[in-house]
Amino acid sequence: MSSIEKMMERLAQQEKKKQNGSGAASASVVVSAPLPERAVEKLAQPQTSGPVEESAAHENSAARREQKPLELQLDRFVAAGYLPADYEASRQFSEFRQIKRPILKKAFAKEPVEGGLPRNMVMISSAVPGEGKTFCAINLTLNMILERDITVMLMDVDCMRRSLSKIFGVEALPGLVEVLEGDRNIEDVIINTAIPKLKILPAGRAHQHTAELLAGDRMKRLAKELAERYSDRIILMDAPPLLAANDAEIISHYAGQAMIVVEAGKTSQSLIQQALACIDTTQTETGLVLNKRLGGILAENDSYGYGYYGDYHSGDEASGKG
Repeated sequence: MSSIEKMMERLAQQEKKKQNGSGAASASVVVSAPLPERAVEKLAQPQTSGPVEESAAHENSAARREQKPLELQLDRFVAAGYLPADYEASRQFSEFRQIKRPILKKAFAKEPVEGGLPRNMVMISSAVPGEGKTFCAINLTLNMILERDITVMLMDVDCMRRSLSKIFGVEALPGLVEVLEGDRNIEDVIINTAIPKLKILPAGRAHQHTAELLAGDRMKRLAKELAERYSDRIILMDAPPLLAANDAEIISHYAGQAMIVVEAGKTSQSLIQQALACIDTTQTETGLVLNKRLGGILAENDSYGYGYYGDYHSGDEASGKG
């Protein structure tokens, strides 16, 4: 059994204890064939749903509620390069543990900011594509669900590429787009996973006019509803890059925190400044994560690591600390 499988089994045991023997289902780990070469690129390519996928995606609400919890295909994450096989013993795990601490502290502060944006809603973005925002979103999620009293809702709000939905294998299911178009209720598209403390909200079908959807009244009401109904959860939103479209800038108006991923040695300072200028940092606590810096461990045989999450608006910068 791999360290990831052991981690998931431990989470299942913790949940059983919490439920006092109420018969909560164990977390399931599915072993499937490794992804083919260039798997990550294929997962990230936009796809158009065919008739069969559209039929599956528009199943009725009752059927959705009867579905078994989504089993996490963890070897799929390893094969795609998102996780090392020996996850909990890796530097990658240790560094994301440091990154999550200030995010959680601000999300559940004893004295919330009066009239401010909800700090439990966190946008994860980057300046340009390819800097590792989805990679960081997944690692941050897996680290956060180890907290004893934290439930994570992972939202795919990159409604064009839908990379997060694809890596979890839920890209054919209805999600955020269907809710914003009025075809589904939010409770019908939130996916329960085999890890009770992890919920997923997929992007839904690919949509050409996502900016208009995200800026609309339905999204404003939805963001308010999620923040209030799930105030005891951390809501991580995997958003598009800030400079690729204005979707992420719109999303930042709903999030009390933003984590901007910067690729070490590649993203220029001017691009970072342009990206940060898209965010009102007086309303949204904004931090930087330095991704792929030399000296850490990204995956087996790699030599990259991560900087820590630092406050941008207060003048701190992402450092090379691991």
